[in-house]
Amino acid sequence: MKRVVRLSVLLWLMFLLVGCTDDSVQNAYSNVPARFTFRTCATVPQMKAALGGMPGAFFIVRRNNENKYIITSNEALSNPYTYFPDALDLKLSYICLSGFVIGTPVYGKGLEAYDLACPNCYLGFVSRPLQFESTTRLACPKCHCAYSLDNPQAILVEGVSKATVLHRYHVDYDGLNNLSVYN
Repeated sequence: MKRVVRLSVLLWLMFLLVGCTDDSVQNAYSNVPARFTFRTCATVPQMKAALGGMPGAFFIVRRNNENKYIITSNEALSNPYTYFPDALDLKLSYICLSGFVIGTPVYGKGLEAYDLACPNCYLGFVSRPLQFESTTRLACPKCHCAYSLDNPQAILVEGVSKATVLHRYHVDYDGLNNLSVYN
């Protein structure tokens, strides 16, 4: 009988410990739908530094009204690259609020992806795109909140906001040509 009681107490303690584990990794990513696949990264000079793992290097990807991708590096905002998608690209999903910001934070360990939408202004149907204020800082022209890309969480560093971090997504890069952002 004592052995059964000990076993049940041990099992109860194991369940209690499992229930107390930290799931902050899961909560670190947004639940907003996101999907982007890009198959020709090696041909875009604006992506090279960020995908190469250079700390503080980022690029923005937006799709315009003509379904063309506009890719801009944070180091050369006045020199965007326009990518004309082929038939396969058009079949792949592009889902986001305002675009994507992809790169390597200064204090991070790898590639990160965020939505370009201001999380403070996002109301479920209206999104306002953030703009680079400096190479690792995004700011909203409407609410004047600013977010730092120096760390992987992309935290609020200026302004009053109900949202303290950017919408963060999972990102995979094969080191050659294929980039995928998803949630």
